[in-house]
Amino acid sequence: MSRKFANIISLLLVAGAILASVLAYPNLPDQVPTHWNAAGEIDGYSGRLTAAIMGPALAAGILLLMWLIPVISPRGFRTDSFQSVVNVIQVVLVAFMVGMGGIILAAGFGHELSVGTIVPIATGLLFIVLGNYMGKIRKNFFIGIRTPWTLASDEVWALTHRFGGYLFVIAGALLMVTPLIGLGIEVVVGASLFAGLGPVAYSFIAYRRIEGFGPDEDTLEEVPHD
Repeated sequence: MSRKFANIISLLLVAGAILASVLAYPNLPDQVPTHWNAAGEIDGYSGRLTAAIMGPALAAGILLLMWLIPVISPRGFRTDSFQSVVNVIQVVLVAFMVGMGGIILAAGFGHELSVGTIVPIATGLLFIVLGNYMGKIRKNFFIGIRTPWTLASDEVWALTHRFGGYLFVIAGALLMVTPLIGLGIEVVVGASLFAGLGPVAYSFIAYRRIEGFGPDEDTLEEVPHD
């Protein structure tokens, strides 16, 4: 995906979210549902102004961050070599935030959405998309699985991101089917932890196997003999 196309789609999504919020704001109640518990039940409310700007603000914030990353990345860690992947990530994250904002507006108008079904499916789809592109992410400080071991070794970075991509796809599939077949919230939590912590542990194991944890060669001092 080209940067120009990604920016056009992202800007249209943000503009659409802003327009929807502006049109919805006068008719929203004073208190709007903005948080749901694990069972999909409303357990938190916000004022209508906060509810109206939440989706557009989060989407615009993600877009601004994705614009800044290529600019502020230091030499040797720039995103130019995988900018097309960054563009895809930008679009899917902005779309996800716009969708979450749309759920809040719909709830404000009294529509009984099955948040316990919609959010896991949307999150699962997000995980699957990210997982499919994760192996193409090159070493940088902002996007991907950034552990001391991946940042210290190009090979460990590549292996970890390929492994993490598989875990994200598996976790995403679990998230999507969980509400459809009536699995419990523990599956959602487990899948998320599986995708988040699995690659971190793998990066340590891969680094130990490939690089090891011995002292740096250039810091070794010759031990004097008696």
